Amino acid sequence: MKRFTLLFILGLAAFTSYAQDFSNKGKDFWLGYGWHCRMTPANGNTQQMVLYFATEAATNVTVAIPSLGYSVNYAIPANTIFTTSALPKTGVQDARLTTEGVSNKGIHVTSDKPIVAYAHIYNGSISGATLLFPTNTLGREYYSINFTQHSNEGNSNCFFYAVATDTGTTTIEIIPSANTQTMLAGQTYTFNLQQGEVFNALGVVAGNNGEDLTGSKIRSVSTAASGCKPIAVFSGSGKINIKCPVGPGTGSADNYMVQSFPQTAWGKRFLTAPTANFPNNFFRICVSDPATVVKVNGVTQTGIIGNFYYQLGQASTPYFISADKPITVAQYITSQGVCGNGSPGDPEVIYLSPIEQNISKVILNSTPNSAITQHYINVIIPSTGVTSFRLDGIGYPTSFTNHPQLTGYSYAQLGVGQGVTAGQHTILSDSGFNAIAYGYGSAESYGYNAGTNIKDL
Repeated sequence: MKRFTLLFILGLAAFTSYAQDFSNKGKDFWLGYGWHCRMTPANGNTQQMVLYFATEAATNVTVAIPSLGYSVNYAIPANTIFTTSALPKTGVQDARLTTEGVSNKGIHVTSDKPIVAYAHIYNGSISGATLLFPTNTLGREYYSINFTQHSNEGNSNCFFYAVATDTGTTTIEIIPSANTQTMLAGQTYTFNLQQGEVFNALGVVAGNNGEDLTGSKIRSVSTAASGCKPIAVFSGSGKINIKCPVGPGTGSADNYMVQSFPQTAWGKRFLTAPTANFPNNFFRICVSDPATVVKVNGVTQTGIIGNFYYQLGQASTPYFISADKPITVAQYITSQGVCGNGSPGDPEVIYLSPIEQNISKVILNSTPNSAITQHYINVIIPSTGVTSFRLDGIGYPTSFTNHPQLTGYSYAQLGVGQGVTAGQHTILSDSGFNAIAYGYGSAESYGYNAGTNIKDL
């Protein structure tokens, strides 16, 4: 990816009262500085990590790494997309998660008014960003969702990490699905974390190929001394290519880092739409119970992988994915020039929201500072909501197509340029919708869930 420097689309979701808000808008967030292939001394430690904040009201935001003595305050005007200073990557305040194990490098974001927050790690053509979930929406049980780990360079480990967000001791239990640098697949490991401590797992890697950690289970557990406490979990890769057939190769590659939905926020119904101009996607449908009956376009799925996921693709087919128990779904954009996709583009991983976690308003920002040349928003909405749907105050009734797999729903792939006012776009409807934002440049991409509810279902 050319440095996602940045056509960056920020999603602001669920404008309900804050006391009832379980969207990605909040006042307290925890995260880490996840692994990137350029962090090694041999690669120059050239990556940067910044945070982005979207405000509605004038807001004071503090970014701190409490145990490392790092704290910066930002006074941000109303209706602003704000970029922080780069987080420290050297010296005593080095926040990077470069090794497996427990560290005290948790990053804490607090604000006096609700904001939407994103993290972005980038270097040249290798960048990735994620939507952040507020602390009040976090859960106690998670699964890592990654992809088959191949890259076009070394130091491209698959990873996941967990951050303790509560005071006192948080005990976490980890069962990795594949070998990591210090853990064996299928074994159970327990770690005690204090608030702001992080457990980081790095999959074993040999040359340009490594272990896929999809299906690794991460959960908080109760002990005699402490209750079961919420944690924040993220998954990613230092750099990955996604090509056809899936396997080793030299296709374009990119890093990614995505915050995981807690298992309690999974749903039973998902609708998908292909990514515009790069339509051949992969999907992984993940289950916590391997006995879950999963249907895709009405057809019951067989051949579960690792007792955890079904893989679809590459295909440009809109899907209706349903199950009798909660599931979660990830959508994958491939390397450029493969899988029937052309150029430009690059790998990306997007965790989708179930129909049950829809929203009614999203504020998006498209900044001019990027090599991205194509920008899109996919919207899936009840067909009755199409007439009330607005993008920057304009209706798009002819842009929506009836979803071929579920009567009563429609979808659109909306191309967007730079924002109309202060780089921003606003999409809204009387009916709840789901949306993803994504874009491409030469060996470049970004993509993420544009905004979601994270309600305990």
